[in-house]
Amino acid sequence: MNGANTSQARLAEGRPDGAQALRDLHLELDRRGLLEPSGLWGRKLIVWIPILFFSYLGLLALPFGLLWLALVPLASVGLLTMGYLGHDAGHYALSKRRWINDVCGHFGMTFLCGFSFGFWRSRHNRHHAHCQEVDGDPDMHFGVVFSVYPDSASWKTACGRFFLRIQRWAFWPLSCFYWAGLRYDGIRDLFQQPKLTRVDRFVLPLHWLVLLVVPGLVFGWGAATAAYLAVSCVSSLMTASVFIPNHIGMRRLTEADKPSFLEQQVTTSRDISNPPVLDFYYGGLNSQIEHHLFPRVAHDRYRAMRPVVRAFCEARGIAYEEASLTGALAAVGRHLGAMTAAYRASQKRPAPTAGGRQLTSVDLRGGRGG
Repeated sequence: MNGANTSQARLAEGRPDGAQALRDLHLELDRRGLLEPSGLWGRKLIVWIPILFFSYLGLLALPFGLLWLALVPLASVGLLTMGYLGHDAGHYALSKRRWINDVCGHFGMTFLCGFSFGFWRSRHNRHHAHCQEVDGDPDMHFGVVFSVYPDSASWKTACGRFFLRIQRWAFWPLSCFYWAGLRYDGIRDLFQQPKLTRVDRFVLPLHWLVLLVVPGLVFGWGAATAAYLAVSCVSSLMTASVFIPNHIGMRRLTEADKPSFLEQQVTTSRDISNPPVLDFYYGGLNSQIEHHLFPRVAHDRYRAMRPVVRAFCEARGIAYEEASLTGALAAVGRHLGAMTAAYRASQKRPAPTAGGRQLTSVDLRGGRGG
């Protein structure tokens, strides 16, 4: 079952009024023509594929200097845009034809970005269906390095506890190397997720061949490595600046929480306010609420949808959060710091006991005992 179908199925799990409200909102947006198909990606690819090609070629051919430095962010935005191509393809937002989404997804995400599009699509759809659920949302788990909810995996390892003390300050510098983890995951997924990565196993090697090996043989390994690392690190930082403010610090859900699908998607997401001229940088993900409600809609519709969705939510008492980028980044920093403070506080409190036996974290979560 794909993410869109999963999301629709989960409508029945929430309160009936929430399901009806979402249907009403869908009808209102449809009446305004905001759910119509768009030729956005045709126009974007005509612009951004040449920009990415020539800027990356310039990094390979030109000596290090001011022009070289200026080409790095340009090529990085080009690569970021190819990631957005894969993202929208994963939601089948490019075309009603499945094969077009599949081809574009593997081209943008597997070939150019070096990630496993097949496995990423499955993982990302789980995020949409279970947004901000501690036990269901894979994006709530940052391995053993960062903590975004209490008693997370990082609290239980020496490495995690070390970074937990400094995560508020280390998060953004380390996000420059986010690409290394994603590309490692892409290679690992070929072996661990063979059914989901049947196409990736043929396409992913081309990423390394075209972006690193062939340039190394033609332009020299120094130039090829410098270009590859510079674009990878800067595009990773850009990716983090877009994705991280969307949910971190927003409402967190446990098994006890049973909101409707509409309420869950709105109250766990944050929109970013920015001038329309910068929408190309965000790929529509600055309208995270609208994206989570209608992931199959072309993202150039989201800005026009915002006032309709906001008014709709306010009329029903559903919290709708919109913040500036600086405000959202500050909220992320406060949340990361709060997790550090929560960990320190947990170490200072004496563990409660029952019948002379010290209670463990499993007991406190209801995993054992009465």
